Parts: sequence; structure tokens; C-alpha cells
Amino acid sequence: MRRRTYVALVGSASLAGCVGRLGETERQTDSVDFQKLWETGLEDDDGPIWAFRATGDGETAYLGTKSELTALSLEDGTEQWALPLDTYLGGVTIDDDGLFILYSNTMQRIDPDTGESRWTTTADKSTGYSLVATTDEHVAVSGAGAVFVFEKESGQQTAQPTEADGNSVRAWDGQFVVAEDSAVTAYDPDGTAQWTVDDVSLNWLTPVVGSTVVGGGNGTFVGIDLEGGTQAWTTEVSGRLPHAKTAATDDTVFVYPWGGGATRPTDTFYALSADTGAVRWKEGDTDSYAFPPVVLESGIVFDGADRPQAYEHETGRQIDSIDTGGGWRGATGSGRTVVMYGTRAVAYRL
Repeated sequence: MRRRTYVALVGSASLAGCVGRLGETERQTDSVDFQKLWETGLEDDDGPIWAFRATGDGETAYLGTKSELTALSLEDGTEQWALPLDTYLGGVTIDDDGLFILYSNTMQRIDPDTGESRWTTTADKSTGYSLVATTDEHVAVSGAGAVFVFEKESGQQTAQPTEADGNSVRAWDGQFVVAEDSAVTAYDPDGTAQWTVDDVSLNWLTPVVGSTVVGGGNGTFVGIDLEGGTQAWTTEVSGRLPHAKTAATDDTVFVYPWGGGATRPTDTFYALSADTGAVRWKEGDTDSYAFPPVVLESGIVFDGADRPQAYEHETGRQIDSIDTGGGWRGATGSGRTVVMYGTRAVAYRL
């Protein structure tokens, strides 16, 4: 079985300039099952923002802050390369064809091994924070202005399926599924709509599990069957469900609806069956500026009350929690390793 590593970023500005590079700090924790692997400083001259964007594969964590995108080895935290950014990283994803990043209205395809740009293109509107979704031949981004679709090979824009604000986009079977004002629509890469599910108001979408994508609105989870283009199920819960941070296994979606500040909702972390919408377990009163949940082979890790916690996938049984000092704003992971980061990055094996 391959080991997975998690990486987390710390966003506290007070740590800037105080944390050394790899091997210079050895923060002691009260963990039992979390095993610290390494720690390193990160470039973040402009201070913290409410959330960072990160992705990774089995060997590397790609961490975005306000000022750069940094590639770190999961094994020992050594820097592979760093790419300066003109503004904060709005979105990032990786697949077999490369690393695709979005900042402001600029889209780039990056060689994940070297950090070199394969192409750069500009969308018609600024997209801000966004999902980045890929198929075999295309990449799409959604944000404040619209949804844009580009060819992977050339970077040429092929479509702008919708101009509605606040859209979420996911990829499935060569198409892009978009949550709009009161509908979910599947578009071909040229912008042709294939099907629409009406009368569903969703603010976000989870990763696709099988042929199901899950979205949330005002106190309601909705499962969309992507093969049939139909609403598969609805699950009502108490409280609002804004701005969710999500993750998934092969049959379960994990949702942390987070509003932040005065708009903070119930702070309940949900695990739902993708097939039926049944709530398998939930964890309440996390009360935290949570980094995104990270699914590992050994459990799911998220930030609860400024304290990273690990839970068993199916039952929600708590495996471990750890006092790291708080302030994480981003995370990614692979195998049994999680990386959390802000002005520093720390990796733990679970």
C-alpha cells in the first residue's frame, strides 16, 4: 500500500520571518497517530487571506499563496520549483496532462516537473476564486464572471457557456456540469447544452463520485445523476450551506459549509452517501476557519476548532487530533500524508 502525505499551510502573519526553512523547527505536538514528517517556510509577503489553493499527486504538493505557487516534495519538503504570481492563486488542479492554474483572469498550463509554462491565455472577465476542472481534451474554470472552456493543447478558448455569477463547474465524461442560478446544466466543450435539471438552487458542487455530483443550497443537499441528467435525491438539514469545502471517496462526499465571519453557518461537517444522500455521520461545532478536507487512505483530515482532526471515512470515528498552533489556510495530500500551509508548510503522516 502506498503511503500518503498531507500538507497544510499556516496563514498567520505573525509567523512570517520567524519560521526557518526545512529542518530548522521541531514543534512538539500532543498527537498519537499523526507523525510529523517535515516543516518548511513559504513565501507570503502580503500576509494571509481567508483561503489558499493547493493540489498534489503522489510525489509533490503544489501550494499557492498570494505571491507564488510552490512545488514541494511530499517525502521531505524540499522545494522543487517556485513560480511568482502577480496576484493570489484563484484555482489549481493537476491531471495526466499537466498543472492548470488560474489567477485573476489568466489561465496557464504548467509543466508540474519544472514549473515551466506551456501556454498562457486570458479570459474575457476576471474569475477570482474558482474551480478548475479538466476532461481529456479541455479545461474549464468558473468564478465571479462566467464559465470559460479552453483547449488543453493550445489554450484556445472554445466556449463561454454562461455569464451567471458564482457558478461551480465539474467535469464528467467529456462534458462540464455547471450549477447556475436555479438549475444544473451539462455543456459540451463548445458550449452546447446537453441537459438541464431545473428548479434546483445550488451554490456549489462536490467532486463527482461515480456518475453523481452533489450540490448544496439553503439547507438542502441535492444529488444529480449525470448519466440521466436528473435529480436523484434531496436531503434536508438544519442551517445554511454556503461556500462549502468538499472532498470525496469512491462512494461518500464530505462537505464543510463555511461562511466565515458574520456569515458563519452551523459549522457542521457532513459525510453523505453519494448514491442516496443519507447522512452517514456529521461532526458539529468545529468553529474554525477550516482548511479544505483532505481524504487520505488512512482517514479524512479537516480543521476543527483550529485543531486538525482525523476521522474514519465510513463511521466518523475520530482517529486522532493534533495541536499545531492553528491558522492553516490551505491543505492537500496523497496516500497517508497531509500538508497544511500558510506562511509555513507542515507535513504529517496519518
